[in-house]
Amino acid sequence: MKAVALIAAALAVMLSGCESSPDEKEINLLKEDAKVYTNSFKLDQEWEDYGIGDPFIMRYNGRFYLYCSTKDFRPGIKAWSSDNLVDWNYEGLVTEDPITTGAYAPEVFYWNGSFYLYTSPAGQGHYVLQSDSPTGPFVVKTENLGNSIDGSVFIDDDGKWYFTNAGTQGIVAHEMPDPFTIDIGVTTNAFLGHWTEGSMIWKRNGLYYMTYTGNHVFSNGYRVNYAVSKEGPFGDYALPANNPIVINVKDEFKGLGHSATVLGPDMDSYYLTYHNLVGHSAEGPPVRELNIDRLAYNGDKLVVFGPTHDHKQPAPAMPALYSWLSEGIAAEQWDKTDSAKGGTVLSQLTTETNFIAEYNFRFDADAAADNGMVEAVFSYTDASNYSAVILLPSKHELHYINVKNGSEQHGGYAALPQEFDYSKLHAIRVERRDDRVLVFFDGMKKLEEETAGPGEGKIGYIATNAKPVYEYTAFTNDAGGSSDFEAYKPVPGTIEAVHYLKEAERGFHVEQKPSEISAYRAADSVPIQKLDDGSYSVTLQQRGDWLKYKLNAKADAKYGIGLTLRKPEKDSVLEWSIDGGDPVKTKINADDPAFTEDTAKLRIGTLDISAGFHEMKIELKSGAAVIQSFELFTAEQLEEQQSFEQLPVQSGFGLFGQNDHAYTGSGTEDDRLFAGSDAWDDYTFSARVKLNADTDIGGLFIRETNESYHPAQVRDAAMGYYIGISSSQLTLHRLNYDSELIASETVELETGRVYTLKAAAKGGNIQVFLNDDPKPLIQYTDPNPFLYGKVGIHAERSTLSFYDLIVKPIKK
Repeated sequence: MKAVALIAAALAVMLSGCESSPDEKEINLLKEDAKVYTNSFKLDQEWEDYGIGDPFIMRYNGRFYLYCSTKDFRPGIKAWSSDNLVDWNYEGLVTEDPITTGAYAPEVFYWNGSFYLYTSPAGQGHYVLQSDSPTGPFVVKTENLGNSIDGSVFIDDDGKWYFTNAGTQGIVAHEMPDPFTIDIGVTTNAFLGHWTEGSMIWKRNGLYYMTYTGNHVFSNGYRVNYAVSKEGPFGDYALPANNPIVINVKDEFKGLGHSATVLGPDMDSYYLTYHNLVGHSAEGPPVRELNIDRLAYNGDKLVVFGPTHDHKQPAPAMPALYSWLSEGIAAEQWDKTDSAKGGTVLSQLTTETNFIAEYNFRFDADAAADNGMVEAVFSYTDASNYSAVILLPSKHELHYINVKNGSEQHGGYAALPQEFDYSKLHAIRVERRDDRVLVFFDGMKKLEEETAGPGEGKIGYIATNAKPVYEYTAFTNDAGGSSDFEAYKPVPGTIEAVHYLKEAERGFHVEQKPSEISAYRAADSVPIQKLDDGSYSVTLQQRGDWLKYKLNAKADAKYGIGLTLRKPEKDSVLEWSIDGGDPVKTKINADDPAFTEDTAKLRIGTLDISAGFHEMKIELKSGAAVIQSFELFTAEQLEEQQSFEQLPVQSGFGLFGQNDHAYTGSGTEDDRLFAGSDAWDDYTFSARVKLNADTDIGGLFIRETNESYHPAQVRDAAMGYYIGISSSQLTLHRLNYDSELIASETVELETGRVYTLKAAAKGGNIQVFLNDDPKPLIQYTDPNPFLYGKVGIHAERSTLSFYDLIVKPIKK
């Protein structure tokens, strides 16, 4: 029998030589015996010379099932199972039907006793297969349904089915009258500027989240974006500013994409699975590897703790209590009482006030038809005081009740689909968040009620006129994403300010309670404000207020701090410390020119952090600070002037020629060359530039990262800033796998004449100079800047020449 196991490990090794101050009692690292994992995974029985591509993970009855694409020209679909998302067991081929030869992106969904598998073999339209087990055998049930590739299913709270697939102008969404039928599709605005694929929709807190991937599986810059809709699966989708959420182009970890999202083992966290590209197989198809990183939420905002590679991560947390009761009811964990009419099963362990409990069970056919019922019990104190969700299978109804001093109080009820067969496995999930109880049935939200009385208590079942078969039953003492607060945040990475640790004087301290309590972290006494994008910020308003966060640093390094906050009314000082060590003070000037808008991202200082698990404290020393997030990035300042020719080349595309100490464009290719360090922060980059023809056009890159090239990818595949030059114009662009024109100035430049072009990047301020004019021709302050990156040159199918390319540090 599976019983209580892996409980989230937390905490403790201190920085070498540092001692804790009295208020730093919990500065620990992950326990030495805690379970960790490292991307990328190597699984038993992967497709040889192909690996794990287009991974999809389904959660069913407390276990996880992984499916992936099939190598070209091979029939069948492979599957693996896991209890914890880390240790995977090979389950064999779930089908060997010839139709599944080269099956692309198989996904499996459970509904009312059946598992439905959707795949596009060799990209030639979709088929639906069906089984009564997640490990098959799956049998083909439809003809070819068409609709491009990468089909994915979403089932809404009302039981309606939807299907999405790849498209040339965006992800296409369809209604599904039944699991075997796909209606005509509508192209959504979930679009990556070129071919867009690998979609998935899930729903949380009334919002529809979609992840999607593009542009080409062999591009280093294959990436994952997300979009959010309040209206439904068809959109209109908001496209948040923190996209892309998964990208990396370095040879050791590149081509990240085709993601799927799954609820974590603790039932509160979410995880993103995706693949990375290794290269071409001997037969031509891509070779890929499996990766899993944690998702988190700040209100409506979705963030990824990653992507991580060669960086140990804590294994997903398990519930406080979990058992597959059909495998045996352990007397040390559960109290079982039988009666002529049914009986009870109750946990010995009690939940905390806020929790998530899940109940998986099935009736025998006679009990379902003869007014048998089962109560999914929670907050149980005794037989006269508890709460429950009652399933009445003969009526296809759910009822929410509270029993207080023996008196039964009825709450809401919800109808269930009439086709449901309760002799098949179904799941109730109860989530108690402060003053609300949310009830889900087979993943569909069916009830939301005010709580009545304390939340602590046992969980279990009360059966009447039935003897159900109880399967996976569990609870965790987190709800509404509260597990995000205690999770270790990978560094380098961005940390949301609201993800501070739990409990006053452990995770936070505030001198004065806010006059209004936010719905986010309502139990805390910390001032929290909702922002226009649906996310939240935190205010440190009095001297001595502080917040703490868990960090997981990849390497010993100096990490720059990029702080996103609201413009303060007066100068403020924050103090940053790691594990109670020597603090670093940083100042925020109220008149900082970076505040061109109400909010800005500032480069404010540097922290020395050693590799491993830490706690970080931010304390207000003066003024006030309304903080949204902070990025910790590997920071490297140029120590002296360097020539472009002497720099390590990071990447190059096209056919740049080099002679007579000049780089000259080929005139036929989109020539790009990048050099230097991704960790450089403030510097100037200058070049003497000559237009060899009236049509020549090109420019300089600064603060540039994540560049890639593929003919089937968006053209502006980079992140950073680009200064364009032609005979008539200077331009400044912000690149984020598209190009946003920030500023332009008219110039008159002669063919054959050499001009000096210089760009300066300091914090969020970008300046562009022409010739020896000390006044910048273009000046722009980015409120959400790229704070680090290398340099590059570009000739846009032209013969533009670059001479004397120099990078100089800007001293702090």
